[in-house]
Amino acid sequence: MRDLGLMGESTFSLWCADVGIVPNGSQIDKTGWDFFVEFPFDSSLSPQDIHKPAFECKVQVKATDKNDRKLPITLSNLRRLITAQMPAFFVFIEFDKKDTAQRSYVVHVDNNMISKVLKRLHEVEQSEKENKLNKRTMTIHYDDSNLLNMPNGVSLKSNILGHIGDNYSEYIASKKSHLESTGYEGGFAQITFTTEGEENLRSLIDVSLGIEKEVEIAKFKGVDTRFGIKSENLLFDSDGGKLAMPDLKPMTEGRIRFKEGRLSSGLSFECKLFNSPFNQMVSDEFKKMRIEGEFFDLKFNPFTGSATYSFSFGEGVRMEVSKFKNALKLLKLLSKSEKNIIVELIFNEMPRLEFVAGCIATEFEYLAELKSLESAVKIMSDFESTDIIDISFDEISRYGGHICQLEGILSSPPSLFKVEFGINEEGYNSEKETACIFLITTPIGSHVFGLILVLTGSVEKIEDERYRLIANDVIIEQRIISERDESISNEDLVTIVESIEEKYDDEFSVVTMFDDCTNRALKSDTEKTGAL
Repeated sequence: MRDLGLMGESTFSLWCADVGIVPNGSQIDKTGWDFFVEFPFDSSLSPQDIHKPAFECKVQVKATDKNDRKLPITLSNLRRLITAQMPAFFVFIEFDKKDTAQRSYVVHVDNNMISKVLKRLHEVEQSEKENKLNKRTMTIHYDDSNLLNMPNGVSLKSNILGHIGDNYSEYIASKKSHLESTGYEGGFAQITFTTEGEENLRSLIDVSLGIEKEVEIAKFKGVDTRFGIKSENLLFDSDGGKLAMPDLKPMTEGRIRFKEGRLSSGLSFECKLFNSPFNQMVSDEFKKMRIEGEFFDLKFNPFTGSATYSFSFGEGVRMEVSKFKNALKLLKLLSKSEKNIIVELIFNEMPRLEFVAGCIATEFEYLAELKSLESAVKIMSDFESTDIIDISFDEISRYGGHICQLEGILSSPPSLFKVEFGINEEGYNSEKETACIFLITTPIGSHVFGLILVLTGSVEKIEDERYRLIANDVIIEQRIISERDESISNEDLVTIVESIEEKYDDEFSVVTMFDDCTNRALKSDTEKTGAL
């Protein structure tokens, strides 16, 4: 006349008492749990721990002489355990027809079990059969992964605390969040609607790609959906209205590459891919995809080959210099007549897609801006700049001439420099070779680039106190980079210029061809002169 239930509960109570935790037994076995277990407070009284609650949990104990490693539990009891606002556990104790416990298994009511039970409850609720939860069961399985190291209180306590973790409040919050969200991963409702006519169908696809804001629909209704199971309750049912899809997310991100030929390197840009969920429901002629880049928008049908694209360099658009250069090169490429461009789509976790886009013969209007950007890229390379430098179309147009001039200076021989200057101060010796010092700067987008340049050579007199330099050498003494909203210290600039003047002072008559802003007096015993 073995009472396995009482043996299991007594054994569990003994184990709890052995390690100082309190098992409060349920007086009526209709609540889904056998014990409300209370753990002692942590001994720490630090300011960080004094407010933390003691651990508590609910436990259902099942004792058996079998080793089937499974047990059916009523859905009513399971519902109480999974929805309890505290940790919950099953403790299975195997006696093997002996007087003492031989093995014990602890099964944590974790997120996975919570989801399975809630899904089963929802299935029962929506079924046409009788849905008395105390008559329906769900089998709980356990195996060696749930086995305690030893069938005693120490192993039991260690196992339960291991599942709860260090922060009881976080556990409770996490369980509550999972209870509220699980089953809605695929959405909380299923909506059906009807469109009328081809034009509305095309507009529907455009809305789903973020091209248009809304579309007229003839009829629509929605029902609650959880775990993919539709509820019988309607959320709404209407004969007409408008459908909008704000906050669309891209299907994936990657790169798009435009190539003149299969062996050319091409122009590559980062982009986002949008795919209409309605493509799988319509015939090939209506299917459409969209690729959105930093400055372009491409809509295309991968089945018919039709494509339209648009570009935006207007107000507020800023891009890195090299990206802007490639953007204009792409525009130039697409403006060529009778030319087909190979377009490659390379996206994460997707096979490479390729199609051919035709070009429309148009006049390319941005040759000057493209030349300016190519010069800017060369300047940045020469200066070995590692900063991210962005630029707007307005800045390219406004300062393009200066940018090209600075790039030309970097590679020009001395013979291309034409320098004339006048001297109003005493002390200049035209018999010696002259060193002319220049400061040349230009804005490139978010930064300012500058050179301190020295031209050396002989001079010839043009008229009274005016000379022409016949340059035989050009030396870049200093490269300067600064952000446009940061001014270069005048003191630092003067220090650099003075050191350059001193470097050339012994062999040359030094002429500084810009104002150092210090109004310093020229010394009569030197051959330096201020800029004019």
